Amino acid sequence: MAPARFEHEIEIAVPRAALHAFLCDLENYVPLHPLIESIRELPADPERPRARRYRVVDRIPVGPIRMRTAYTAALEPISDHEVHGEAWQSPGIHLLTVYALHVVPGGTRLVEQVRVDAPRWMRHFVERQARSSHRVTLEKMKAHLEAARP
Repeated sequence: MAPARFEHEIEIAVPRAALHAFLCDLENYVPLHPLIESIRELPADPERPRARRYRVVDRIPVGPIRMRTAYTAALEPISDHEVHGEAWQSPGIHLLTVYALHVVPGGTRLVEQVRVDAPRWMRHFVERQARSSHRVTLEKMKAHLEAARP
């Protein structure tokens, strides 16, 4: 079965370099992401020395309860206009996020493309949770960064 894919796009009235720096540090996402409960930075992977790795704890709503789940994530600056994010979680869940940053009048257009690989029986749930939480995160990121402008 093919992976699920989705895309979000948002314009943020900050310079590309500021948005790029913000995206490269997962600590910045904690107050913005609706599922993240906590993160802890992990040692670098020698095969990806520019990537920052984290252990993330989420609280996922499942009906009336919220289940705690942990996974490994990484953010890697690819260039001054691209950042890659990855998350690996059991059982066989992998998210690959590509952030493309485009300079536009008054700020930066952020295009987020996400590929979700998950077991067939979980794919729809994982894709729905990721799509929703990423959309909320980008909206809050825009509000946060624009409010912090000098």
